[in-house]
Amino acid sequence: MKNKLLTISKIGLLAFTILVSQACQEDYEMVDPPMITDYDDDLDEEVVLQKGLESYFVTQFGEGDMDGTSWDQAMDVAGFRKLLSGSIDLSKSTIYMSQGKYVMSETGGLGVIIRKDIKAIKGGYSLLSEGMDLTKRSIDTYKTVISGDVNGNNQADSGDCGLLLVKGGIIEIEGVTFQYGYLSNNDAKSNECGSGIYINGNANSTSVELTDCIIRDCKTEAVNGQGGIAGGTAILIASGSSKLNNVKFLDNAADSRGGAIRCNSDKAVVFMNNCLITGNSVRELFGVGIQVSSGHICMNNTTIVGNSGKGAALNGGGSFMLANSTIVGHDIDQEYGAFRCETSIDGDTKFINNLLISENSTAPSFILNGANKEAYSMGYNLYQRVNNFTMNILDTAYPTLVNGNLAEEGVYKWDINQIGQVTGYATKQAVVNAVKSFNPAASPVVNLGEVFVEWIGEDAFGLDQRGVTRNPDKMQMGAYDAVLSN
Repeated sequence: MKNKLLTISKIGLLAFTILVSQACQEDYEMVDPPMITDYDDDLDEEVVLQKGLESYFVTQFGEGDMDGTSWDQAMDVAGFRKLLSGSIDLSKSTIYMSQGKYVMSETGGLGVIIRKDIKAIKGGYSLLSEGMDLTKRSIDTYKTVISGDVNGNNQADSGDCGLLLVKGGIIEIEGVTFQYGYLSNNDAKSNECGSGIYINGNANSTSVELTDCIIRDCKTEAVNGQGGIAGGTAILIASGSSKLNNVKFLDNAADSRGGAIRCNSDKAVVFMNNCLITGNSVRELFGVGIQVSSGHICMNNTTIVGNSGKGAALNGGGSFMLANSTIVGHDIDQEYGAFRCETSIDGDTKFINNLLISENSTAPSFILNGANKEAYSMGYNLYQRVNNFTMNILDTAYPTLVNGNLAEEGVYKWDINQIGQVTGYATKQAVVNAVKSFNPAASPVVNLGEVFVEWIGEDAFGLDQRGVTRNPDKMQMGAYDAVLSN
């Protein structure tokens, strides 16, 4: 009888949680003020961490004694917040989270501050899980939402909070949706900002790796000109790195400088593989999808399309390595188009086998903006128009807008037969070699391109964004590949 009552109780809680979760979804050289990196923050003294458990279990409302030792004793959201920010060593701990909405503060303002390693946080487990059972998992069915929706109105606005401020530690997160993170201009500081995930620690020991995650519906109202606090609605990196594998950035909004992602110092690094950036926006200018004011980004099989605003879909003065990716400029952006680059001559920007187009009939696919700037096309890109730059002889010019669309799989699908004469096709090995050659002098990571290849493996460059195997001797430009015959 007791077990039957427990099951009925959990089914009722599951139904309630499902209802809650369903309710929640001019041309000048840009110079930003420096952002203060703060990896020493306010913990000057050494903190001795207490030994953590191998596994912790978390549900939205908790169970039993709420010590986290099993699903039957699961921590609640308050315990989860304390676990992340407190003095428990989580370097060998995996935190398992059930379906639910986990709000990161009881008041508006900043989110949870983390300063330590966390082996893994894994979402997507059923509320009907018992004991230490990990078999009832589906990240699509049992959505785990880390939320900033303090006021409970299912949107990011006044009264809500940011999500995570990572000031130290190596952290892996898998199968989690981040939603409704919010940052007001008043709450933003030069060393503590970001509505979603903010990373500002020692560049060599601070990293957030996301796999199979979504960051959506976040909003930052921080404005430019106050220490680099604007933009980077989903992820803002001052110092440290973020590795993103199969991550979707949906419907995030910034005042300026990065509707979804922003890097803002030479100590910032982003790796992206199989990612989608769509529906994001900036109210003012620059980096409608991604802004790399300074820093370094490596991208493979990533689609940036359908982001509204002006200042290029991808923009910045850092170093870029783009491979097998699709970047589409928004229709209203007639000046800057798809990719606006301000990499200095001591930087390193390279791109190979990309689809670079603009929905605006006059906007450039690529613009190298300003004096003493430098970038290299490594060939096999499809583009419409360029400004202040000479493309590689192996690139293909196609002035007409490519007839394509964003498909359900999260990739921009297009028929290469509409192009007619193609100058050259990339091989998998040519792409791998180009990526390995990427080595920005200012990067905190030596041989950055080689490290990127090691992270995802060489085979990833022979797939498209959907995971479809490309013809390794004849690859289609961009993140989508129809598998071309020789």
